[in-house]
Amino acid sequence: MVVEKATLLKDVLFFIKSDLSNNITDPISSNRPSKSSFVMTSYPSRPVNYPIITIKTLNVKAIRAGMQTTAQDITINLEIRIWARNTKERDELFDSVFNRLDSIQFTSSTGSTANNLHDLTIGSAVEVTEEGDKGIKSKVIEITYKFYNTT
Repeated sequence: MVVEKATLLKDVLFFIKSDLSNNITDPISSNRPSKSSFVMTSYPSRPVNYPIITIKTLNVKAIRAGMQTTAQDITINLEIRIWARNTKERDELFDSVFNRLDSIQFTSSTGSTANNLHDLTIGSAVEVTEEGDKGIKSKVIEITYKFYNTT
């Protein structure tokens, strides 16, 4: 699957979701209910079984790719949020997500560059902890990809 400009946001979210779903181990895969997902592109409205990973678009910015051209360079900011039952699980999932995104940048036919997504940048990784020992622990990761010279 190659990310295309005509379906840019859908393609980017699908690429990241599919890759993480297939390559990050769900700590509760054997106990996860069939109607529950581990990786999704929005926070679900139905009851959740933690841990989960959510992916959403934060911002898209397009600038002209040069003088006298209609081609554009597009910057896509995404939020990947890891929601976990405890800090150890959150940090292990963060490491898995970070290492996966980093390692697939230049994979020949399936990596992010092969899918027209370039220059992975991790802008921030902020911890968010709900009150109390039983509170959900999460980490919000902001990542950026560039989509170059599209017409």
